[in-house]
Amino acid sequence: MNSVALFLFACIPTRLFLVWVSTKIPVKYLGIFAALLLAMSLSFLYLYFTKGRQMAPEAGGVTWWANYRLIIGLLYLAAAIYAFQGRQDLIWIPLLMDVLFGITIFAKKHNFI
Repeated sequence: MNSVALFLFACIPTRLFLVWVSTKIPVKYLGIFAALLLAMSLSFLYLYFTKGRQMAPEAGGVTWWANYRLIIGLLYLAAAIYAFQGRQDLIWIPLLMDVLFGITIFAKKHNFI
């Protein structure tokens, strides 16, 4: 599967699934969900600040989104904070912003916009 197909049929659906889960997850599991979001956030931030994993096989080579990891990491951090606070009404917002941001930078990178 090429990188465009992976993004459109794996990455974006997975991110949208997180948005959906954030609105449906029972309150008693918000702590676990928050920990997952925090781990994802810290992973993005770690890779951004260490300039790690600059070559991504799923991207066909260069990790072109590496410079955007700070924004992505902060969006996941915001979602994690909302989840830790029990603010299920707000968790989906930074997660959806991540999806829209990802689609936008992908479209720009591939000259769709």
